Amino acid sequence: MKLERFCVKFLARPEASLDDEALIPIFHGWIRDHKLPGTLLDVADYRHVPEGPGIMLVTHEINYALDRDAGELGLYAQLKQPEGDTPPARIVNLVRRTATFGSLLETDQRVAGQIKLDGSSFYCMANDRLDGPNTDAGFEALKAELATATAELYPGKTVTITRKENDPRSRLTAVVAVSEPVEMAALAG
Repeated sequence: MKLERFCVKFLARPEASLDDEALIPIFHGWIRDHKLPGTLLDVADYRHVPEGPGIMLVTHEINYALDRDAGELGLYAQLKQPEGDTPPARIVNLVRRTATFGSLLETDQRVAGQIKLDGSSFYCMANDRLDGPNTDAGFEALKAELATATAELYPGKTVTITRKENDPRSRLTAVVAVSEPVEMAALAG
């Protein structure tokens, strides 16, 4: 299997009570002020989509959204332009860039105290149903790539990688977790 395209999602801690509308001027300001690496393009409002991506920051490399898929509020990132020569390097880059986004959002005074993300676990989706099928073999391939990536992301920590049980027609999803708390800023590297 040739895994190249990934998405990640860091869940918000349960006490999060974010007003999605507040994100629109924040993301526009980030574009104007070049707050994130890469080419920041636009802000899209998908609040009308049930359990959808909410407010999305579109970049050339990654789409970021605070979505509520399956009723779980979290920071979702979809890799569009892979950075890195190997799947583990791509995962590491995606997680670090997403953690940078998350820590920037957590510290933005306009939403202070409304959102806190859990850096000690995340979902990793194989964003290609052909090359990353939602099968046992697909999971073993994804797990091997994640094991290499998480050794760099969580050095010295015991990491568990499990398969998220979902509809076989859905994307293959792994749950990555460590037992101790990890701040998003620390993951950003």
